Amino acid sequence: MNGHSPASAASDFLVPGLIVLVPGFVVALGVVFGGDPAKVLAFLLSTLTVAASLALAFGFAVLTRVYVRAVQAVLFHGDNPRAPEPGPEDPAEFGYHGGPAWWDLAEVGSRVAVGTGPFAVLLLPHLAVQAVLVLTHLAWAWTAVAVLRLVDGGLLRYRRIRMLCPRCFEHMTYPSHECDRCGRVHRDVRPGRRGLLRRRCLCGRSMPTLLLLGAAGLGALCPHCGQGMEHRPGEARELPVALFGGTGAGKTRLTHGLYAALEHAAAGRPGARVEPADEDTRHRLGESALALSPGRRVPPTQPGRRARGLALRVTAGTRTLLLQVYDAAGEWFDRTDRTEELTYLGRTGTFVLVVDPLSVPAVWNALGAGEQRRLAGERSLTPDPERPYMQVRDEVQRQYLASGRGLWRSRLAVVITRGDLLAGTSLAPADVPAERWVREVMGLNNLLRAARSDFGSVEVFVTGAVVAPGGDPDPSLTTLLRWLLVPEAEQFTGLAGPGPAPPPLPGSVPNPGTHAARAEPAQTGPTRTGRAR
Repeated sequence: MNGHSPASAASDFLVPGLIVLVPGFVVALGVVFGGDPAKVLAFLLSTLTVAASLALAFGFAVLTRVYVRAVQAVLFHGDNPRAPEPGPEDPAEFGYHGGPAWWDLAEVGSRVAVGTGPFAVLLLPHLAVQAVLVLTHLAWAWTAVAVLRLVDGGLLRYRRIRMLCPRCFEHMTYPSHECDRCGRVHRDVRPGRRGLLRRRCLCGRSMPTLLLLGAAGLGALCPHCGQGMEHRPGEARELPVALFGGTGAGKTRLTHGLYAALEHAAAGRPGARVEPADEDTRHRLGESALALSPGRRVPPTQPGRRARGLALRVTAGTRTLLLQVYDAAGEWFDRTDRTEELTYLGRTGTFVLVVDPLSVPAVWNALGAGEQRRLAGERSLTPDPERPYMQVRDEVQRQYLASGRGLWRSRLAVVITRGDLLAGTSLAPADVPAERWVREVMGLNNLLRAARSDFGSVEVFVTGAVVAPGGDPDPSLTTLLRWLLVPEAEQFTGLAGPGPAPPPLPGSVPNPGTHAARAEPAQTGPTRTGRAR
């Protein structure tokens, strides 16, 4: 074939063949249509139109096949190099509305352009339909995100749930959560780019996105300090209570007493339960009954120990309350620079000033020599309770002002401890209303006057943080406990509600709780002082 290729040889025969066949075909048409040129032309035009239509249909089918294969590879097989890998800051796969929908549309368009060249313009209707579907999906998905967040946030506000870290004292909108399979930390699991009702960790574990859907049961961490929070924040309303006072005033013993009173009250109520919400609380309050035995001293909080809230889960019927009690060492209230570190003061609405009456010179000097010898080992070394009060008051005002809150909405309990030790002395407050005793015997008129001016509500209590051998706490603890729980539902105040009063301890104040309950002879509630609003 003289070195010619088969294709070249075929073209050598094809061109002469067409030159012969086309005129012959036209002549044959002339014979068929009786030599009428108009009919021949009409037939040729019709034939060309049909052939062109068939060619276009075939070409469009081929282009559509290219588009379908691109969609299949990208959407169904996940072959999309445009999709970025999730970063370590949020180790969860993207929801389709969180980026993949746009990335897939762009990748399909790119593959169509490469595979069809200039004919890609014929597939613009296909891409337009896909874009409309993507926009529709994004519209309802992001609407669902907004609705779910609003409903979840609204329910949290309705239930008055505000989450506070017991370690760094920061409020959080939502806790971070740890995957129970791989340990990766998800900083914000709420509906968003990573999922609507559930999100998928990079290890494949499916996680709920809302506290209402079970996210509270996941391992929670504080998003600010990264510390674990065993108490399952967001599951129940939190009631933070801040105890403060001088070194050795009895704050730690009072904390044990409140826990013992809660346990005792819950034991006598069907459907009620009190339990430590984390291991640290369980360890620190594990032996409250033993620590509160008459004559036993409770060691004070170590000065160097950073304050950390004790978390107690209180269940009453269908309601659950998380009681957080903050007990910092008295040394934290000596200097402004140290008190400023207690940022939980600005997140708390209930405060308890703990005062050791034996440390007040007016009380100590009024005791007999024998009484002083007997009680010398119980006396703390903070003679002026006004100092820690003013220190904390100033810091609370500063933190409240920074957050735009008013101190008039806060409550203060002035708790006089060691009521059981004062029983039987010449200064026993058994038959004197608590506030009157504090004013006349302790000489704390200025402190109470300042408290009444600074806080929205002030109560005065005389307590004895002891339990009887049978485990019954002093009634004064129940009275104080009821006051602490007043802002909550009736189910919780009912735990410390009126009922059969346990017998008074031998040698103790007959009922120190009634001292706070008798500001006037005919008054049945605790002594209340506060600004008229």
